[in-house]
Amino acid sequence: MANILIVDDEPRIVLLLQSLLKANGYGVQTARDGASALEIVRKGGIDITVTDLRMTPMDGMALFGEIRKLSPDMPVILLTAYASVETAIDAMKSGIFDYLTKPFKVNDMLACLKRAEEKIAKSASAATTLDADQPLRYSFENFIANSPLMQQVSETIQKVGPTSATVLINGESGTGKEVVARTLHKASPRAGKPWVAVNCAALPENLLESEMFGHVKGAFTGAYADKEGLFETANGGTLFLDEISSMPLILQGKLLRVLQEREIRRVGGTKDIPVDVRVIAASNADREQAVVKGTIRSDLYYRFAVITIDIPPLRKRVEDVLPLATHFLRTETLPGDPVPTISPEAARLLTAYDWPGNVRELENAMRHALTFFQEGSITPDLLPPKIVSFKPAVAAEDPAAAMMAENTSLKSFLKQKEKEYIEHILSTTHGNKEKAAETLKVNLSTLYRKLSDE
Repeated sequence: MANILIVDDEPRIVLLLQSLLKANGYGVQTARDGASALEIVRKGGIDITVTDLRMTPMDGMALFGEIRKLSPDMPVILLTAYASVETAIDAMKSGIFDYLTKPFKVNDMLACLKRAEEKIAKSASAATTLDADQPLRYSFENFIANSPLMQQVSETIQKVGPTSATVLINGESGTGKEVVARTLHKASPRAGKPWVAVNCAALPENLLESEMFGHVKGAFTGAYADKEGLFETANGGTLFLDEISSMPLILQGKLLRVLQEREIRRVGGTKDIPVDVRVIAASNADREQAVVKGTIRSDLYYRFAVITIDIPPLRKRVEDVLPLATHFLRTETLPGDPVPTISPEAARLLTAYDWPGNVRELENAMRHALTFFQEGSITPDLLPPKIVSFKPAVAAEDPAAAMMAENTSLKSFLKQKEKEYIEHILSTTHGNKEKAAETLKVNLSTLYRKLSDE
Protein backbone atom coordinates (compact mmCIF):
# COMPACT_ATOMS: atom_id res chain seq x y z
CA MET A 1 0.00 0.00 0.00
CA ALA A 2 1.10 3.56 -0.66
CA ASN A 3 2.42 6.00 1.95
CA ILE A 4 0.19 9.07 2.17
CA LEU A 5 1.06 12.54 3.42
CA ILE A 6 -1.94 14.46 4.81
CA VAL A 7 -1.57 18.26 4.96
CA ASP A 8 -4.33 20.31 6.61
CA ASP A 9 -4.45 23.04 9.24
CA GLU A 10 -7.71 21.64 10.67
CA PRO A 11 -6.83 19.02 13.34
CA ARG A 12 -10.25 17.38 12.96
CA ILE A 13 -9.70 16.70 9.25
CA VAL A 14 -6.18 15.37 9.87
CA LEU A 15 -7.39 12.93 12.54
CA LEU A 16 -10.33 11.81 10.40
CA LEU A 17 -8.17 11.11 7.35
CA GLN A 18 -5.42 9.51 9.42
CA SER A 19 -7.88 7.04 10.98
CA LEU A 20 -9.59 6.32 7.65
CA LEU A 21 -6.40 5.66 5.70
CA LYS A 22 -4.72 3.58 8.40
CA ALA A 23 -7.86 1.45 8.69
CA ASN A 24 -7.55 0.75 4.97
CA GLY A 25 -3.91 -0.30 5.16
CA TYR A 26 -2.17 2.92 4.08
CA GLY A 27 0.94 4.30 5.70
CA VAL A 28 0.23 7.84 6.91
CA GLN A 29 2.24 10.92 7.84
CA THR A 30 0.69 14.28 8.70
CA ALA A 31 1.61 17.96 8.59
CA ARG A 32 -0.28 21.09 9.66
CA ASP A 33 1.36 23.51 7.21
CA GLY A 34 3.24 23.64 3.93
CA ALA A 35 6.73 24.07 5.37
CA SER A 36 6.40 20.96 7.55
CA ALA A 37 4.99 19.02 4.61
CA LEU A 38 7.98 19.90 2.42
CA GLU A 39 10.39 18.68 5.09
CA ILE A 40 8.62 15.31 5.10
CA VAL A 41 8.67 15.10 1.28
CA ARG A 42 12.40 15.92 1.22
CA LYS A 43 13.12 12.98 3.50
CA GLY A 44 11.48 10.65 0.97
CA GLY A 45 9.14 7.72 1.34
CA ILE A 46 5.94 9.58 0.43
CA ASP A 47 3.96 8.26 -2.55
CA ILE A 48 0.86 10.51 -2.55
CA THR A 49 0.08 13.88 -0.96
CA VAL A 50 -3.43 14.92 0.11
CA THR A 51 -3.49 18.63 0.90
CA ASP A 52 -6.04 21.27 1.83
CA LEU A 53 -6.29 24.24 -0.53
CA ARG A 54 -6.89 27.07 1.94
CA MET A 55 -3.92 27.21 4.34
CA THR A 56 -1.56 29.95 5.50
CA PRO A 57 1.09 31.05 4.90
CA MET A 58 1.48 28.52 2.05
CA ASP A 59 -1.74 27.37 0.38
CA GLY A 60 -2.30 24.01 -1.31
CA MET A 61 -1.46 25.17 -4.83
CA ALA A 62 1.81 26.77 -3.67
CA LEU A 63 2.66 23.56 -1.82
CA PHE A 64 1.93 21.55 -4.96
CA GLY A 65 4.35 23.74 -6.92
CA GLU A 66 7.12 23.06 -4.41
CA ILE A 67 6.37 19.32 -4.26
CA ARG A 68 6.59 19.10 -8.05
CA LYS A 69 10.14 20.48 -7.86
CA LEU A 70 11.11 17.79 -5.36
CA SER A 71 9.08 14.88 -6.77
CA PRO A 72 7.68 15.70 -10.25
CA ASP A 73 5.65 12.48 -10.61
CA MET A 74 4.03 12.42 -7.17
CA PRO A 75 0.21 12.53 -7.39
CA VAL A 76 -1.19 15.43 -5.35
CA ILE A 77 -4.88 15.44 -4.37
CA LEU A 78 -6.46 18.78 -3.44
CA LEU A 79 -9.12 19.17 -0.75
CA THR A 80 -11.27 22.28 -0.75
CA ALA A 81 -14.45 23.54 0.84
CA TYR A 82 -14.29 26.52 -1.50
CA ALA A 83 -14.93 24.69 -4.76
CA SER A 84 -15.21 26.92 -7.78
CA VAL A 85 -14.93 26.49 -11.50
CA GLU A 86 -11.84 28.70 -11.66
CA THR A 87 -10.06 26.91 -8.81
CA ALA A 88 -10.68 23.50 -10.35
CA ILE A 89 -9.60 24.57 -13.83
CA ASP A 90 -6.39 26.17 -12.54
CA ALA A 91 -5.63 23.10 -10.43
CA MET A 92 -6.18 20.64 -13.28
CA LYS A 93 -4.20 22.69 -15.77
CA SER A 94 -1.33 22.98 -13.29
CA GLY A 95 -1.09 19.21 -13.04
CA ILE A 96 -3.00 18.41 -9.83
CA PHE A 97 -3.90 14.71 -9.97
CA ASP A 98 -7.44 15.21 -8.68
CA TYR A 99 -9.51 17.23 -6.22
CA LEU A 100 -12.28 16.50 -3.72
CA THR A 101 -14.67 18.94 -2.13
CA LYS A 102 -15.35 19.00 1.60
CA PRO A 103 -17.27 17.27 3.00
CA PHE A 104 -16.03 14.36 0.89
CA LYS A 105 -17.38 10.83 0.86
CA VAL A 106 -15.18 8.04 2.22
CA ASN A 107 -15.64 5.97 -0.94
CA ASP A 108 -14.68 8.95 -3.12
CA MET A 109 -11.44 9.41 -1.18
CA LEU A 110 -10.53 5.73 -1.34
CA ALA A 111 -11.37 5.55 -5.06
CA CYS A 112 -9.23 8.62 -5.72
CA LEU A 113 -6.27 7.11 -3.85
CA LYS A 114 -6.69 3.84 -5.76
CA ARG A 115 -6.49 5.72 -9.08
CA ALA A 116 -3.38 7.51 -7.84
CA GLU A 117 -1.79 4.16 -6.94
CA GLU A 118 -2.66 2.81 -10.41
CA LYS A 119 -1.01 5.86 -11.98
CA ILE A 120 2.15 5.28 -9.92
CA ALA A 121 2.23 1.61 -10.91
CA LYS A 122 1.61 2.44 -14.57
CA SER A 123 4.41 5.03 -14.59
CA ALA A 124 6.82 2.59 -12.95
CA SER A 125 5.97 -0.09 -15.50
CA ALA A 126 6.40 2.30 -18.41
CA ALA A 127 9.74 3.53 -17.06
CA THR A 128 11.20 0.03 -17.31
CA THR A 129 10.48 -0.12 -21.04
CA LEU A 130 11.71 3.33 -22.02
CA ASP A 131 15.19 4.75 -22.25
CA ALA A 132 16.12 6.94 -19.31
CA ASP A 133 16.27 10.05 -21.49
CA GLN A 134 13.05 9.33 -23.40
CA PRO A 135 10.15 11.53 -22.22
CA LEU A 136 6.88 9.89 -21.27
CA ARG A 137 4.04 10.98 -23.54
CA TYR A 138 0.50 9.82 -24.08
CA SER A 139 -0.03 7.99 -27.35
CA PHE A 140 -2.76 9.76 -29.32
CA GLU A 141 -3.00 7.36 -32.24
CA ASN A 142 -5.88 9.09 -34.09
CA PHE A 143 -5.34 12.60 -32.78
CA ILE A 144 -3.87 15.06 -35.30
CA ALA A 145 -2.68 18.34 -33.77
CA ASN A 146 -0.40 20.32 -36.08
CA SER A 147 -2.23 23.62 -35.57
CA PRO A 148 -1.64 25.78 -32.47
CA LEU A 149 -5.33 25.55 -31.53
CA MET A 150 -5.31 21.75 -31.55
CA GLN A 151 -1.97 21.65 -29.76
CA GLN A 152 -3.68 23.54 -26.92
CA VAL A 153 -6.40 20.88 -26.93
CA SER A 154 -3.71 18.18 -26.84
CA GLU A 155 -2.04 19.81 -23.83
CA THR A 156 -5.38 19.96 -22.01
CA ILE A 157 -5.99 16.26 -22.73
CA GLN A 158 -2.60 15.32 -21.33
CA LYS A 159 -3.31 17.20 -18.10
CA VAL A 160 -6.98 16.27 -17.67
CA GLY A 161 -6.92 12.72 -19.07
CA PRO A 162 -5.31 11.04 -16.02
CA THR A 163 -7.87 12.61 -13.63
CA SER A 164 -11.43 11.52 -12.87
CA ALA A 165 -12.93 14.95 -13.62
CA THR A 166 -16.08 15.18 -15.71
CA VAL A 167 -15.45 16.98 -19.00
CA LEU A 168 -17.66 18.91 -21.41
CA ILE A 169 -16.47 18.98 -25.03
CA ASN A 170 -17.93 21.64 -27.28
CA GLY A 171 -17.63 21.99 -31.05
CA GLU A 172 -19.45 22.01 -34.36
CA SER A 173 -20.74 18.75 -35.81
CA GLY A 174 -17.96 16.72 -37.37
CA THR A 175 -15.06 18.37 -35.51
CA GLY A 176 -14.03 15.15 -33.78
CA LYS A 177 -15.55 15.44 -30.30
CA GLU A 178 -15.75 11.66 -29.88
CA VAL A 179 -12.10 11.30 -30.93
CA VAL A 180 -11.15 13.74 -28.17
CA ALA A 181 -13.35 11.87 -25.68
CA ARG A 182 -11.75 8.53 -26.61
CA THR A 183 -8.31 10.09 -26.28
CA LEU A 184 -9.19 11.30 -22.77
CA HIS A 185 -10.27 7.75 -21.92
CA LYS A 186 -7.05 6.24 -23.30
CA ALA A 187 -4.96 8.78 -21.35
CA SER A 188 -6.63 7.79 -18.07
CA PRO A 189 -6.15 4.96 -15.55
CA ARG A 190 -9.49 3.67 -16.88
CA ALA A 191 -8.01 2.94 -20.33
CA GLY A 192 -8.31 -0.82 -19.85
CA LYS A 193 -11.89 -0.57 -18.58
CA PRO A 194 -15.12 -0.20 -20.61
CA TRP A 195 -15.66 2.65 -23.05
CA VAL A 196 -19.37 3.25 -23.74
CA ALA A 197 -20.74 5.95 -26.06
CA VAL A 198 -24.34 7.01 -26.60
CA ASN A 199 -25.83 9.70 -28.84
CA CYS A 200 -28.57 11.32 -26.75
CA ALA A 201 -30.18 12.79 -29.86
CA ALA A 202 -30.50 9.41 -31.58
CA LEU A 203 -32.67 7.72 -28.93
CA PRO A 204 -36.35 8.52 -28.25
CA GLU A 205 -37.05 10.00 -24.81
CA ASN A 206 -38.98 6.93 -23.64
CA LEU A 207 -35.99 4.67 -24.43
CA LEU A 208 -33.13 6.92 -23.32
CA GLU A 209 -33.81 6.56 -19.58
CA SER A 210 -34.00 2.78 -19.81
CA GLU A 211 -30.83 2.66 -21.94
CA MET A 212 -28.88 4.82 -19.51
CA PHE A 213 -30.09 3.48 -16.16
CA GLY A 214 -31.51 0.06 -17.06
CA HIS A 215 -34.88 -1.31 -15.93
CA VAL A 216 -36.40 -4.07 -13.85
CA LYS A 217 -38.78 -6.74 -15.09
CA GLY A 218 -42.31 -5.39 -15.47
CA ALA A 219 -41.29 -1.72 -15.28
CA PHE A 220 -43.20 -1.06 -18.51
CA THR A 221 -44.79 -2.93 -21.39
CA GLY A 222 -42.12 -5.04 -23.04
CA ALA A 223 -39.81 -5.16 -19.98
CA TYR A 224 -39.78 -8.95 -19.81
CA ALA A 225 -36.53 -9.19 -17.82
CA ASP A 226 -34.13 -7.08 -15.78
CA LYS A 227 -31.69 -5.13 -17.94
CA GLU A 228 -28.59 -3.24 -16.90
CA GLY A 229 -28.12 0.26 -18.33
CA LEU A 230 -25.12 1.97 -19.86
CA PHE A 231 -23.89 3.26 -16.50
CA GLU A 232 -23.61 -0.30 -15.21
CA THR A 233 -22.04 -1.45 -18.49
CA ALA A 234 -19.44 1.33 -18.20
CA ASN A 235 -18.72 0.67 -14.51
CA GLY A 236 -15.03 1.28 -13.85
CA GLY A 237 -14.62 2.98 -17.22
CA THR A 238 -15.90 5.97 -19.18
CA LEU A 239 -19.39 6.89 -20.44
CA PHE A 240 -19.51 9.36 -23.34
CA LEU A 241 -22.79 11.27 -23.73
CA ASP A 242 -22.88 12.92 -27.15
CA GLU A 243 -25.30 15.80 -27.85
CA ILE A 244 -26.17 16.16 -24.18
CA SER A 245 -28.25 19.28 -24.90
CA SER A 246 -30.74 16.94 -26.63
CA MET A 247 -31.30 15.00 -23.39
CA PRO A 248 -34.73 15.72 -21.83
CA LEU A 249 -34.51 17.99 -18.79
CA ILE A 250 -36.00 15.39 -16.45
CA LEU A 251 -33.23 12.97 -17.41
CA GLN A 252 -30.64 15.71 -16.96
CA GLY A 253 -31.83 15.95 -13.34
CA LYS A 254 -31.35 12.21 -12.86
CA LEU A 255 -27.92 12.42 -14.50
CA LEU A 256 -26.94 15.19 -12.07
CA ARG A 257 -27.91 12.95 -9.16
CA VAL A 258 -25.75 10.12 -10.53
CA LEU A 259 -22.76 12.46 -10.86
CA GLN A 260 -23.21 13.67 -7.28
CA GLU A 261 -24.13 10.41 -5.55
CA ARG A 262 -22.28 7.93 -7.80
CA GLU A 263 -25.24 5.57 -7.81
CA ILE A 264 -28.11 4.78 -10.19
CA ARG A 265 -31.60 3.39 -9.84
CA ARG A 266 -33.07 1.28 -12.63
CA VAL A 267 -36.43 2.28 -14.12
CA GLY A 268 -39.09 0.68 -11.94
CA GLY A 269 -36.53 -0.33 -9.33
CA THR A 270 -36.26 0.57 -5.64
CA LYS A 271 -32.60 -0.27 -5.00
CA ASP A 272 -29.71 2.15 -5.53
CA ILE A 273 -26.75 0.60 -7.38
CA PRO A 274 -23.28 2.13 -6.83
CA VAL A 275 -21.31 2.92 -10.00
CA ASP A 276 -17.79 4.20 -10.62
CA VAL A 277 -18.02 5.89 -14.02
CA ARG A 278 -16.24 8.88 -15.50
CA VAL A 279 -18.70 10.88 -17.60
CA ILE A 280 -17.60 12.90 -20.63
CA ALA A 281 -20.28 14.90 -22.42
CA ALA A 282 -20.30 16.71 -25.76
CA SER A 283 -22.48 19.31 -27.40
CA ASN A 284 -22.50 21.25 -30.65
CA ALA A 285 -24.50 24.06 -29.02
CA ASP A 286 -23.05 27.18 -27.41
CA ARG A 287 -22.87 26.29 -23.72
CA GLU A 288 -24.05 29.56 -22.19
CA GLN A 289 -26.76 29.98 -24.82
CA ALA A 290 -27.99 26.43 -24.16
CA VAL A 291 -28.40 27.32 -20.48
CA VAL A 292 -30.22 30.54 -21.35
CA LYS A 293 -32.54 28.71 -23.76
CA GLY A 294 -33.20 26.01 -21.19
CA THR A 295 -31.90 23.05 -23.19
CA ILE A 296 -29.24 22.37 -20.53
CA ARG A 297 -29.98 22.66 -16.81
CA SER A 298 -27.77 25.30 -15.24
CA ASP A 299 -26.83 23.06 -12.28
CA LEU A 300 -25.81 20.25 -14.66
CA TYR A 301 -23.87 22.68 -16.83
CA TYR A 302 -21.88 24.00 -13.87
CA ARG A 303 -21.22 20.42 -12.75
CA PHE A 304 -19.66 19.74 -16.15
CA ALA A 305 -18.11 23.19 -16.63
CA VAL A 306 -15.22 22.46 -14.25
CA ILE A 307 -13.31 21.24 -17.32
CA THR A 308 -14.40 22.31 -20.81
CA ILE A 309 -12.62 21.60 -24.08
CA ASP A 310 -13.52 23.63 -27.17
CA ILE A 311 -12.75 21.95 -30.50
CA PRO A 312 -12.17 24.56 -33.23
CA PRO A 313 -13.75 24.00 -36.66
CA LEU A 314 -11.45 22.70 -39.40
CA ARG A 315 -11.57 26.01 -41.28
CA LYS A 316 -9.74 27.61 -38.33
CA ARG A 317 -6.97 25.00 -38.27
CA VAL A 318 -5.82 24.74 -41.86
CA GLU A 319 -2.49 23.27 -40.70
CA ASP A 320 -4.34 20.05 -39.80
CA VAL A 321 -6.06 19.52 -43.17
CA LEU A 322 -3.29 17.72 -45.08
CA PRO A 323 -2.05 15.61 -42.11
CA LEU A 324 -5.66 14.53 -41.50
CA ALA A 325 -6.19 13.78 -45.18
CA THR A 326 -3.04 11.64 -45.24
CA HIS A 327 -4.19 9.86 -42.08
CA PHE A 328 -7.56 9.00 -43.66
CA LEU A 329 -5.88 7.79 -46.85
CA ARG A 330 -3.67 5.53 -44.76
CA THR A 331 -6.53 4.08 -42.69
CA GLU A 332 -8.82 3.58 -45.72
CA THR A 333 -6.19 1.93 -47.95
CA LEU A 334 -6.40 -1.86 -48.02
CA PRO A 335 -3.55 -3.74 -46.26
CA GLY A 336 -0.67 -4.36 -48.66
CA ASP A 337 -1.70 -1.60 -51.07
CA PRO A 338 0.50 1.51 -51.38
CA VAL A 339 -0.88 4.62 -49.66
CA PRO A 340 -1.43 7.31 -52.31
CA THR A 341 0.15 10.73 -51.93
CA ILE A 342 -1.66 14.03 -52.47
CA SER A 343 -0.63 16.05 -55.53
CA PRO A 344 0.29 19.74 -55.02
CA GLU A 345 -2.79 20.84 -56.99
CA ALA A 346 -5.11 18.72 -54.85
CA ALA A 347 -3.38 19.93 -51.69
CA ARG A 348 -4.06 23.57 -52.65
CA LEU A 349 -7.74 22.80 -53.19
CA LEU A 350 -8.03 20.94 -49.89
CA THR A 351 -6.45 23.75 -47.87
CA ALA A 352 -8.50 26.45 -49.64
CA TYR A 353 -11.85 24.74 -49.00
CA ASP A 354 -13.86 25.95 -45.96
CA TRP A 355 -15.02 22.47 -44.76
CA PRO A 356 -18.55 23.18 -43.45
CA GLY A 357 -18.77 19.49 -42.50
CA ASN A 358 -15.40 19.69 -40.70
CA VAL A 359 -13.23 16.58 -40.20
CA ARG A 360 -16.07 14.22 -41.06
CA GLU A 361 -16.43 15.87 -44.46
CA LEU A 362 -12.68 15.60 -45.07
CA GLU A 363 -12.79 11.88 -44.24
CA ASN A 364 -15.64 11.37 -46.72
CA ALA A 365 -13.73 13.35 -49.35
CA MET A 366 -10.75 10.98 -49.01
CA ARG A 367 -13.06 7.97 -49.30
CA HIS A 368 -14.52 9.53 -52.46
CA ALA A 369 -11.03 10.01 -53.89
CA LEU A 370 -9.98 6.43 -53.10
CA THR A 371 -13.12 5.08 -54.80
CA PHE A 372 -11.88 6.43 -58.15
CA PHE A 373 -8.14 6.17 -57.47
CA GLN A 374 -6.06 3.81 -59.61
CA GLU A 375 -2.40 4.71 -59.21
CA GLY A 376 -0.03 7.60 -58.52
CA SER A 377 -1.32 10.54 -56.49
CA ILE A 378 -4.66 11.97 -55.44
CA THR A 379 -5.33 14.60 -58.11
CA PRO A 380 -8.09 17.25 -58.32
CA ASP A 381 -10.24 15.13 -60.65
CA LEU A 382 -10.60 12.55 -57.86
CA LEU A 383 -11.93 15.04 -55.32
CA PRO A 384 -15.66 15.80 -54.82
CA PRO A 385 -16.82 18.46 -57.35
CA LYS A 386 -17.82 20.98 -54.66
CA ILE A 387 -14.22 21.08 -53.40
CA VAL A 388 -12.83 21.58 -56.90
CA SER A 389 -15.32 24.34 -57.75
CA PHE A 390 -15.09 26.11 -54.40
CA LYS A 391 -14.22 29.81 -54.58
CA PRO A 392 -12.86 31.35 -51.37
CA ALA A 393 -14.82 34.38 -50.23
CA VAL A 394 -11.56 36.34 -49.88
CA ALA A 395 -9.00 35.69 -52.59
CA ALA A 396 -6.39 38.23 -51.50
CA GLU A 397 -3.61 37.05 -49.21
CA ASP A 398 -3.88 40.23 -47.16
CA PRO A 399 -7.32 40.41 -45.43
CA ALA A 400 -7.04 44.17 -45.16
CA ALA A 401 -6.37 44.47 -48.88
CA ALA A 402 -9.31 42.19 -49.64
CA MET A 403 -11.65 44.30 -47.55
CA MET A 404 -10.43 47.48 -49.22
CA ALA A 405 -11.03 45.86 -52.62
CA GLU A 406 -14.62 45.28 -51.55
CA ASN A 407 -14.97 48.97 -50.60
CA THR A 408 -15.57 47.99 -46.97
CA SER A 409 -16.29 50.93 -44.66
CA LEU A 410 -13.86 51.81 -41.87
CA LYS A 411 -16.48 50.85 -39.29
CA SER A 412 -16.93 47.39 -40.82
CA PHE A 413 -13.19 46.89 -41.14
CA LEU A 414 -12.57 47.79 -37.48
CA LYS A 415 -15.44 45.56 -36.38
CA GLN A 416 -13.93 42.63 -38.30
CA LYS A 417 -10.51 43.21 -36.73
CA GLU A 418 -12.11 43.44 -33.29
CA LYS A 419 -13.94 40.14 -33.91
CA GLU A 420 -10.71 38.41 -34.95
CA TYR A 421 -8.89 39.67 -31.88
CA ILE A 422 -11.68 38.56 -29.53
CA GLU A 423 -11.65 35.09 -31.13
CA HIS A 424 -7.88 34.93 -30.68
CA ILE A 425 -8.09 35.85 -26.99
CA LEU A 426 -10.92 33.34 -26.43
CA SER A 427 -8.78 30.62 -28.00
CA THR A 428 -5.91 31.42 -25.62
CA THR A 429 -8.27 31.20 -22.63
CA HIS A 430 -9.84 27.96 -23.90
CA GLY A 431 -13.22 29.68 -24.21
CA ASN A 432 -13.23 31.09 -20.66
CA LYS A 433 -15.08 34.38 -21.16
CA GLU A 434 -14.27 35.78 -17.70
CA LYS A 435 -10.53 35.44 -18.32
CA ALA A 436 -10.95 36.78 -21.85
CA ALA A 437 -12.75 39.86 -20.51
CA GLU A 438 -9.91 40.44 -18.02
CA THR A 439 -7.33 40.15 -20.81
CA LEU A 440 -9.30 42.50 -23.06
CA LYS A 441 -9.86 44.87 -20.12
CA VAL A 442 -13.61 45.09 -20.71
CA ASN A 443 -16.62 44.18 -18.60
CA LEU A 444 -17.98 40.66 -19.03
CA SER A 445 -21.30 42.14 -20.17
CA THR A 446 -19.46 44.14 -22.85
CA LEU A 447 -17.78 40.98 -24.12
CA TYR A 448 -21.11 39.13 -24.31
CA ARG A 449 -22.63 42.08 -26.20
CA LYS A 450 -19.79 42.11 -28.71
CA LEU A 451 -20.07 38.36 -29.19
CA SER A 452 -23.81 38.59 -29.78
CA ASP A 453 -23.21 41.38 -32.32
CA GLU A 454 -20.94 39.17 -34.44
